[in-house]
Amino acid sequence: MKKGFTLIELLVTIGLICVIGTVVVANMANNLSLEQDRQYENFKKTLENAACTFVELDINKDYKRNICKQNGKCSFTLDQLLKEGLIEEKDMFSPKTQDYLSPLKVVEITYPGGVKTCRFVE
Repeated sequence: MKKGFTLIELLVTIGLICVIGTVVVANMANNLSLEQDRQYENFKKTLENAACTFVELDINKDYKRNICKQNGKCSFTLDQLLKEGLIEEKDMFSPKTQDYLSPLKVVEITYPGGVKTCRFVE
């Protein structure tokens, strides 16, 4: 009596391993994409919060806040936020593009209905 596996048994086993491997890799890729999206949303919130804080800094007796409210809209560059110390150099690294953003990118501040809204302009 011979001991061993038949060719069919080996092919079925290899096929099952390939199917399981494909499912695992696809699931990991999806989780990685979701994590990257979450990191990018946190990244945007950091920039938006910095700009909102920048408007509230009262160095010139409400100058920035009043200008923004009067115009209904204003924007600040990442370079301005960096110089004020509200963001760090590492905060300019985009998890979405895996690259540093231009310091000329802006965060817009608007006052729809009198409510301050800060939005990173991509």
